[in-house]
Amino acid sequence: MVDISIALEALGALCTGNVTSVQEQASPINLSRGNLHVVPQQNLSIKLLISTVLDGDETCKVSRTSFYRLQSVLSDSGGAAAPALDEIDGPIEKNLIMDEEEFFDPKYHYDFTKRTDKKIYYRGGEKYERPCGWQRFALKVLDKYHGNTWLGNRSCRTQSCPGEWPVSYHGTSRKGADCIIEDHYEPGPREVFGRGIYSTPDIDEASRYAKTFTSKNGKKYKVVLQNRVNPAYRKKYKNGLYWLVPIPQGTSEAEEQAMVERAIRPYGLLLKEVTVKKTHTKKHKKKHTKKR
Repeated sequence: MVDISIALEALGALCTGNVTSVQEQASPINLSRGNLHVVPQQNLSIKLLISTVLDGDETCKVSRTSFYRLQSVLSDSGGAAAPALDEIDGPIEKNLIMDEEEFFDPKYHYDFTKRTDKKIYYRGGEKYERPCGWQRFALKVLDKYHGNTWLGNRSCRTQSCPGEWPVSYHGTSRKGADCIIEDHYEPGPREVFGRGIYSTPDIDEASRYAKTFTSKNGKKYKVVLQNRVNPAYRKKYKNGLYWLVPIPQGTSEAEEQAMVERAIRPYGLLLKEVTVKKTHTKKHKKKHTKKR
């Protein structure tokens, strides 16, 4: 089981910032420009998680690489993308503080790393691709919204519950979605893609957009959000491979937060250790010549 401290690092990677829990009571500092100074903390809560991740994506080079790939896939240009970036780079200017006891729900943590599904699962009337190969840290979402029907019955089951929402993974930022519109809007029969939050019900597809980070323990991990999406506010593209929660241009911050809460809610933080392939080099034997 991955330690909770690594889950905090994963949250930092998602939000493009430093995440500290009140339990640690650590003072965040910023050394990005060689100056030692205290950076104001922002509170990180379940309801603000999606918005915080989206805000972090705005300045993250790794996220921009993902935007290019998504543009390419949606525009049928063969899946080509900008050169892949590995990990988040550049200075971290944002420090976030959260309460572990209010953020995580340990009784629903689940280790999928050794799982291989032989059954077909459904959530919210959609096929549910369980995150096999990943470890899930459950987020404490019960009673955070108006009722819990959207979650269904949280027991292990194959069938949907009445009124629950289907599952999706990850998400792109508003700026990324704006680029999709600007670069690929053309009159005629071409499908027009809207502004908003894109996610996918396919965990393998989500993995291609996942952020990667190297933990303090020296190991490398991928991190993905597991969400529930309200089908009443969702559009499907590419035969259902991508789901869009529309957010119109000009929407105020308060209106956008309300849209997020009613349309897409994170309930799991997924981590997967990245196996570093070792490269083998052939040893060349030196040839020795005898002196005559």
